Amino acid sequence: MSFIGVITNPKNEGYIQSMLADIFPTKNLQFICDKNIQNMRNIYFEVLLIDKMIKEKVSLKKVISHTKYIILNSDLNIGDKLLENLDLTVITYGFHNKSTISISSVEENNVIICLQRMIKNLQGEEIEPQEFEIIKPENMEINSLLGTIGIQLMYDKSRFKEISNPLKFTNFDKK
Repeated sequence: MSFIGVITNPKNEGYIQSMLADIFPTKNLQFICDKNIQNMRNIYFEVLLIDKMIKEKVSLKKVISHTKYIILNSDLNIGDKLLENLDLTVITYGFHNKSTISISSVEENNVIICLQRMIKNLQGEEIEPQEFEIIKPENMEINSLLGTIGIQLMYDKSRFKEISNPLKFTNFDKK
């Protein structure tokens, strides 16, 4: 049984849960905060989404050390010490132009998201750089949306297309 850990603002938890419901059992989705991080130290996460910082750095380091893939908000200053000497894959997201998953454009209801470099999902499939447009859930923070898309891409690329209801896909390598 695998788990996904999510560190985010409480207001985004419902959105994240509903976006992942079709690809991952809700009972295996663990929301982590300062109050419960002590209880998560011995859980092994397949994927950990870090959308906000936890004050307890020692416990956070322990959680990170039991994780295969981290999807990390690049706008956070997490510090190199939390990630050094660990055998894991880090996928970044955010408004930073060096992030793996970033924003190309934001309109009122639509967001154009850019996968800037190839990633391998959990099945070992390569997902090539591309842009896609999705409908943004009302009141969901864009950074949390990007992190959730990172999780979706890690679990099932084809199902991601169905869930996110993209309006347009553009593969950078095929012109």
